[in-house]
Amino acid sequence: MLNTVVAIFKGPQQTKEAIEEIQGESLANSRISVIVRSEYIHQGEFKEEIANELAYYPSEINLDKFNAWLVQAPPFTVPNLGEVVVAGPLATQLMHQPQSRGLVEVLLSYGLSEIRARHYEHEVRTGHWLVLIQTHHEKINSVANALRSFGGRDIEKWRKEIDHPIYPIG
Repeated sequence: MLNTVVAIFKGPQQTKEAIEEIQGESLANSRISVIVRSEYIHQGEFKEEIANELAYYPSEINLDKFNAWLVQAPPFTVPNLGEVVVAGPLATQLMHQPQSRGLVEVLLSYGLSEIRARHYEHEVRTGHWLVLIQTHHEKINSVANALRSFGGRDIEKWRKEIDHPIYPIG
């Protein structure tokens, strides 16, 4: 069963380093999504650098599609956010939403509560980088710890079947 981990980062370098660590440890493979408003991409090389890192690691799903999103995804408009650049499965979901629906509705489909989904939408709107990762239950704490160790904040673990965050025991 897949669980979802969500984190907020201040910028591209922290985001890139966290994803590299998670990929290097084979904790999530191709189920990693990143979203940021277009105007907050400060390093033009970021998308290509991270795509090259991800291309090195094998996964059960071909990463070529994922890398294509990272490198070539044109910015598009999402309600309440404006123009964004999105990588990973989140991009496909956002692009295929009805025009009036946006990030909040997609985050709800991952099991987040509406209050938390609105919080994360606000973080993206104000210039932060949102990372959303789906992984297996036994890897969820390792993913959350990796995100935290590279500066991630507002880290929460969610599962579709329950309507509140999953918290580690102890």
